[in-house]
Amino acid sequence: MVLFKIQEKSKCGFINENGDMVVSPKFEKVFDFNEGLSWAAIMKDDKWAAGFINETGEWAIEPNFSGYGWSMLDSSYFSEGLAPIQSKTGKMLFINKQGDSVTDAIYESAHPFSEGRALVSRNGLYGYIDHSGNEVIECKYGIKTAFSRNSRFSEGLAMVRFNVGDDGLKSEDNYGYINKDGDIVFDPQFFYANAFSEGFTMIKDRYDYYFMNIEGEIPFEQTTQVATSFSEGLADMYDTETESMGFINTSGEWIIKPQFSKTSRFTEGLACVKRIGIRTEGFINTSGEMVISPKFKTALPFKNGLAYVEEKDKKGYINMSGEYVWESK
Repeated sequence: MVLFKIQEKSKCGFINENGDMVVSPKFEKVFDFNEGLSWAAIMKDDKWAAGFINETGEWAIEPNFSGYGWSMLDSSYFSEGLAPIQSKTGKMLFINKQGDSVTDAIYESAHPFSEGRALVSRNGLYGYIDHSGNEVIECKYGIKTAFSRNSRFSEGLAMVRFNVGDDGLKSEDNYGYINKDGDIVFDPQFFYANAFSEGFTMIKDRYDYYFMNIEGEIPFEQTTQVATSFSEGLADMYDTETESMGFINTSGEWIIKPQFSKTSRFTEGLACVKRIGIRTEGFINTSGEMVISPKFKTALPFKNGLAYVEEKDKKGYINMSGEYVWESK
């Protein structure tokens, strides 16, 4: 079953793809379902307490964890059978689907598993653990916390910030890539970088972003000043000449010419865009045709057939025909 989170009168619940209420709004906060469970928080003893609910809204893992801090930054969801969650001490730990602890509560931050590794931090430095909770890659790297998702393992590699050289973590061009054994694959030399996606990553020198493939080659000379990544064979790019956004293919060719002031990645064949001179957003297909009228103040990418949108006087979920299946009351 695919469920979508909603909020009514400050309480959260879930609907199905038809807009029917499946889990009534009774939680303070919820996240998306993943692997059949969703992180949820309730008020308990005048504090937010968190656990995991199943698709009927019943507690699968009782709310005996903290509902604050890291648990609210989209990190607490199940991936590869395990989930990070915040303990009452404020430190993070990992649990399995029975609610049993797999690690001690010793991490300042913890992130979901990807390709058998989970990013964790201790004493301000980052490393990776395996499914048994073993720290297989020592916590010795620096990560930009706001972009920690770019340090997940993807296509066998993870971007990390190396503590090397005289300046150590103070240096601005010491980002590189390691493999799942912790071996250096691409030396620390980049000002910043993204996670690999569809065989490419976007890396930055001191001035511009450009794409690099999994072999470490620069496949085309197209550069930009806005970080992005490939999705469904296309990447949104900022064109400095026209000062607008468009979409390129993996050869660096413009497939949808620059003409937008705002873009998002393609998901399920559609991308949310805002044309220059227009204040509202709509959706285009991979041919660049506007298939859902630009009438939204805010719009998020499609996922499982629906997209969350907001207009001046209403908000809710639309289907791929642009019709509302659920509107907030």
